[in-house]
Amino acid sequence: MGAENKIKSEKISRVNRAFQRGFSFFLRWFYLLIIVIASAYAVLIWKKYILNAEWSEEKKKAYISEQSVLQFDEEKYKKALEIMNSRREKLKNGKKYFGRDIFFPE
Repeated sequence: MGAENKIKSEKISRVNRAFQRGFSFFLRWFYLLIIVIASAYAVLIWKKYILNAEWSEEKKKAYISEQSVLQFDEEKYKKALEIMNSRREKLKNGKKYFGRDIFFPE
């Protein structure tokens, strides 16, 4: 009985090894195929949206008319610059903190 079990276990282990080899071989080629397909798709997208990114005249006009809705308000821009400059001056010339220094006590 021990010999029969040993022979059966050897056959099973051979089948297991063969199955594992075949499965690993399949997985390698499957991963390679997935990488090739993903790369081809990325190149296709790159070619479509980057290299052939030309707009028709109608699309250009529609974009310009869409963007012309927004107007530049020069007064608000100048006011924002004044606020920024006044804050910068306050930081430069403003009072510094002269309280108790906890890191270098006197």
